[in-house]
Amino acid sequence: MRLAVWDPDEPFRRWRDALMQHAKEIGLAIDVIDAPSDPDAQAEFALVWRPDPDWLAGQLGLRAVFNLGAGVDAIAPALHRLHPGVPLIRLEDAGMGRQMADYVAEGVLHAYRRMTDYAAQQAKARWEPLPLPPRASFTVGFLGLGQMGAAAARRVAAMDFPILACSRSGQSRFAAELGCAIYALDRLDEFLAQTRVLVVLLPLTADTRGLLDYAALSRLPQGAHLINASRGAVINQADLLDLLHGGHLASALLDVFATEPLPAADALWSHPRVRVTPHVAAQTLVGPSAAQVMRKIAAIERGEKPGGVVDMRLGY
Repeated sequence: MRLAVWDPDEPFRRWRDALMQHAKEIGLAIDVIDAPSDPDAQAEFALVWRPDPDWLAGQLGLRAVFNLGAGVDAIAPALHRLHPGVPLIRLEDAGMGRQMADYVAEGVLHAYRRMTDYAAQQAKARWEPLPLPPRASFTVGFLGLGQMGAAAARRVAAMDFPILACSRSGQSRFAAELGCAIYALDRLDEFLAQTRVLVVLLPLTADTRGLLDYAALSRLPQGAHLINASRGAVINQADLLDLLHGGHLASALLDVFATEPLPAADALWSHPRVRVTPHVAAQTLVGPSAAQVMRKIAAIERGEKPGGVVDMRLGY
């Protein structure tokens, strides 16, 4: 069988070597193709990140497509249009959960310990210890409680911060394990009103695009903090800036943006209460990802349905 790789961010040889190694370990015979270098070659499986639509359209024998990132919004509509019925399969953690937990935990502690305020004092050579709120009052709300959200929530709960969650359906297989209340999206206002640090880990769908506008973000308590490591378009950036300028929001840690890379002239770069990172909260790791892809292909070969198949109706 043939597996095509389309990843502009990683050298092909790294993917080829890792995929071939794990294929050998589980007894799969596979030929790995560098799709951008050999665009006419046909493959049964594809491992992709933002592939060229013309290349994708020309792949006529696909049995499954694996997406290299946690979010599938960049490929799901095109695949569904070009190859209806071909399953889109996302990576399940593959080393990204620990990275996300690190990122969110740092953001929560940065907010709780008032590091943004201390940075402002440092700029003025001002020495003034600041009081901390009671830890039990510093509730961290997770908007989205899939695998990435659950990994981050476990870490934050282990630091003795109270946690809440909100998801589309108001259900998550992780809620019972975490012992936290979980709200459906139609109770978003109630969830936000209790949240001191909002951690956004939602997929980008028709329902979530622009979800966090001025009205929604205003439901957060005065002085709340925001961490977004999902998709930039979930948040109305102009409304976010207004609430930061007005002081309703104390800080924002942003890893994702509606336009990436973030334009050099964007106001977020220079805002004193915003920290910008270049979409690095949870990066794809070649080794664990290659192992997972090979296990999923083996399952397909056995006639089984692998985990991580995207529901095209929901967009995740």
